[in-house]
Amino acid sequence: MPDFANVKRVTKSVGGREITFRSLLEYRYAVYLQVLKEGGEIQNWWYESQDRLFTFQHGRHNNTKQYLPDFAVLHSGGTYEIVECKGYFPSIDYTKIRAFVDHYNNVKFTLVFARTPSKTKGQLARAQKLAKYFEGTENRIIWNAKKDIFDRIKWRFDE
Repeated sequence: MPDFANVKRVTKSVGGREITFRSLLEYRYAVYLQVLKEGGEIQNWWYESQDRLFTFQHGRHNNTKQYLPDFAVLHSGGTYEIVECKGYFPSIDYTKIRAFVDHYNNVKFTLVFARTPSKTKGQLARAQKLAKYFEGTENRIIWNAKKDIFDRIKWRFDE
């Protein structure tokens, strides 16, 4: 069982909205989305919006599953993207993401890691397996958001 004691909720204002994020990674990604919105690269974004709750049948018994993504992003062309931020990548999250992508294969999906997942406990192997599954689709993985995104906009963070 993972230890989430080091993950602390963070309440911050982003884009004029006061939001309680589940992690610093999610807060930073929200700031990044706000930068994209202000630059006209996306129309809007939502954090854990209940009207973006997805329900689908999964497994051999067709059990009903619900999935509330971290972010929904509306692009300028009217298409949506779902974004999930992960600091830790347990097997249950792999299963949830894979099932979601299977069911909603017309929605672009982005998985964001703060840093490349650890080789311990199979996190990296799961992420690489998902990356292979994403090949040939619009879905993508951002392996190191700190280096690839956040270092360029860190002056925007209220930490």
